[in-house]
Amino acid sequence: MPEKLREDALQHMDWKRALANQKEEQLRAFLADYPADLRKKVQEMHQALEAKDYERLQEAAQQVMGSASFIGATQLHNCVSDLVEAIDLESKESYIVDKTARAAKEAEELERELVRAGFAQDSSPAAANNAHACCALL
Repeated sequence: MPEKLREDALQHMDWKRALANQKEEQLRAFLADYPADLRKKVQEMHQALEAKDYERLQEAAQQVMGSASFIGATQLHNCVSDLVEAIDLESKESYIVDKTARAAKEAEELERELVRAGFAQDSSPAAANNAHACCALL
């Protein structure tokens, strides 16, 4: 059972800022699917980086930036904004790799926090493997 956190105890998103964008029930519904959607976008960012497809990387990063802003995830927004800027400035590849890694790390921390706070279920690959192992025993 996830440990429930109070909304004002969240460290990776600003609950009050998020509520300025929508009603609480809409925000909670959005957050229920957000970790899985965010993970897909981060995977897309990694794939684009691996392929050196900076246009695709920038598109995925901009989508994460928009959703992060929507839910008041300022740290993630800033990390991804730095990545987008690095791509715009045609920075060295190592700098873009670093910015991508920082954005991915912040996204993972936000995802864990949302799951731990009970906004979403853990849909990470590790959780899926545990669910299959559990069911396999039955």
